[in-house]
Amino acid sequence: MASRKLTIKTNVVIRLIKEVESYKQEVIVLTDKVQKMSDAGEDEYEVRQQGRVLDDSKRMVPDSERRLDKAVHELRELVASSSTELADTPELALAQSTLADFDKAAP
Repeated sequence: MASRKLTIKTNVVIRLIKEVESYKQEVIVLTDKVQKMSDAGEDEYEVRQQGRVLDDSKRMVPDSERRLDKAVHELRELVASSSTELADTPELALAQSTLADFDKAAP
């Protein structure tokens, strides 16, 4: 049972890491798009609509980061509590590797 739980928590962290990066990239792309539309003098309504999409993406970044931090905390606790039970299993190795990758990427 612990093995299944560990796999699920690890996959949640992996998915949330991708989600945070995706939202950050989307904010960059949309910021550039809105600026280009504004500079080109495109329809004000269209520029405003894209601005709203940009605002939504900007709001999703902190929310996704909070969910990622929570998932990482839960995964760390699970790894610590089940490291003896699941020693030398691929699930534990993947969880530890995922946490190490998160720590390297975190500021």
